[in-house]
Amino acid sequence: MGDKQIAGQDLMERKLKGDLKTQSGYDVKEVYGPEDIGDLDYERDLGNPGSYPFTRGTYPRMYREKLWVKGVPAGWILYALDQGRSQEEVAEETFEKGIYVSGARTSGDYHNLATIDPDHPLVKYDIGSCAGSSYAVWSYLPGHQLHMWTKILIKSVTEGFVVEEGHAVGPADVCDFAIYIALLERLGYDWTKLKGNMVNDPLHTHVGQCMNYKQPLEVGFRVCVDAMEWALKNTPKYRPTNGGCAYDMREAGINTIQELAFRFANYIEYTDELVRRGIKFEDFGHLPALAFSGEIDFFETICKLRAARRIYAKIAAQRYGADPKTLKCPPCNTNLAGDSMTAQQPIFNVIRNTIEAMASVLGGINGMELKGYTEALTTPPIEAWVVNKGIETIIAEEANIPLTADPLAGSYYVEWLTNKIEQDVFAYLQKILDMGGMRAAIKSGWIQAEVEKAAQERQRELEEGRKIKVCVNAYKELNDYDIPLPMLEYHRADPFEPYSERQKKTMEEFEEFKRTRDISKVKPALEKLYHLAKGDTNVFSAVIDAFRNDATIGEVMGVIRKAMGFPYDQFEMVSPPDFLELN
Repeated sequence: MGDKQIAGQDLMERKLKGDLKTQSGYDVKEVYGPEDIGDLDYERDLGNPGSYPFTRGTYPRMYREKLWVKGVPAGWILYALDQGRSQEEVAEETFEKGIYVSGARTSGDYHNLATIDPDHPLVKYDIGSCAGSSYAVWSYLPGHQLHMWTKILIKSVTEGFVVEEGHAVGPADVCDFAIYIALLERLGYDWTKLKGNMVNDPLHTHVGQCMNYKQPLEVGFRVCVDAMEWALKNTPKYRPTNGGCAYDMREAGINTIQELAFRFANYIEYTDELVRRGIKFEDFGHLPALAFSGEIDFFETICKLRAARRIYAKIAAQRYGADPKTLKCPPCNTNLAGDSMTAQQPIFNVIRNTIEAMASVLGGINGMELKGYTEALTTPPIEAWVVNKGIETIIAEEANIPLTADPLAGSYYVEWLTNKIEQDVFAYLQKILDMGGMRAAIKSGWIQAEVEKAAQERQRELEEGRKIKVCVNAYKELNDYDIPLPMLEYHRADPFEPYSERQKKTMEEFEEFKRTRDISKVKPALEKLYHLAKGDTNVFSAVIDAFRNDATIGEVMGVIRKAMGFPYDQFEMVSPPDFLELN
């Protein structure tokens, strides 16, 4: 194209379409300079990587010391590879092909997340959606649907492979963690060597995740903190909570300030309770990972991660009296933004993944999970995870981004935005603390109202064109081009024949399990749990014992709910088993 043609173009075609603000609404100047960070003090505000306040990174040498953990959702890989083959074959292929490099995350279907059983009438159409069905130790034994995950658990205790219990719905995480302990014990492995973490954040489910599955707040908080306390004393390589599932809360529609403020408000609730129970902050405070959403706003994501580490450091020192000289920094992780992915032209999601991954690495993450390009459509095929592995390895090995720690430090814009995010997060967090903390703010309905307001504003931004989403509200002409991509065939249940073949197999296994288990062992274990849950005793050992004796997830959480004064089934559709005497 000649110069005359370029000069004759409508200048509007060469200007940005959206507003000139960050994703969270910060006005951005054309140029930043020294006057924007005039009061920045290197030692106070930045410090060297690995040193207080950890703005510049968790470790002194950062990626020269070790690259980030590359997380892969195990349940999705199960669907992508399972074409009539055995679980053993699927498990072997995932490791042989390097799909699982350093870590894997499990996910759950609806009954698991709601802590009800597969035969509950509410989950008739949802069994096995997103992941295999976890309901008891039986689910993980050879020949059953989750035996692949058993292979991963064994790899964790024998080789240090990182496993994440990533449901984020606290009681579901806790139940699966207890099942893992009972399972590894039954198989003869040393469960104290289990390495990994669970999200275990019951408070965030009341912020925006699927109506919180109607789990009573009091039940979730008690069970989850009991598990945290037990794990801190018994599984030293396992992080029992991430302190607040910022990713899921962000996906509800909130902005960066709310994402960080809600996360730290949750963290303070759990930490205050553990300190009250006698756990020293120095033994716990650095364990919950700083886990956030890797957003499409490149610089805001980088600055958010830098600010988050600094906020943690200040809370640790100022609220809990930690010594800055000996304070440890938690790992900082991202799960790339699912809500940034589009159903329109899914190949562009590869680009979004790449941008978000680069921002995460430049922000100093220690773990990262990418989204499949089919995120807005269906469970990703194996090709999506091959692409994602390519993104991560090219960033690491070809782009040379990891060669030096915090390479954007000193940028006037980056330091200004990092400072601004930190200041606004502390102000918003103080509002929550002034209400009595996150639990009180949830009970009052204030948090839910803030989430709804933020989500509506985000939607208005798209509808009014203030924020651009390519192929959704702008550049729609790009949708005219058909770019074929591998997709996974996914068959939803027929409303007149609700169970797919996978679902039928799950129900057959579940019915066989309930028919053949020894009720004389199940009954006393559940009744003991019930009586313990009536008091203030930590119930987690009794939860493990119940699963050890073949109780189900619905039974375990049901007796705890009933003991704490709530319905056995939070949906009030199922009664306790006839063999139980709950008086």
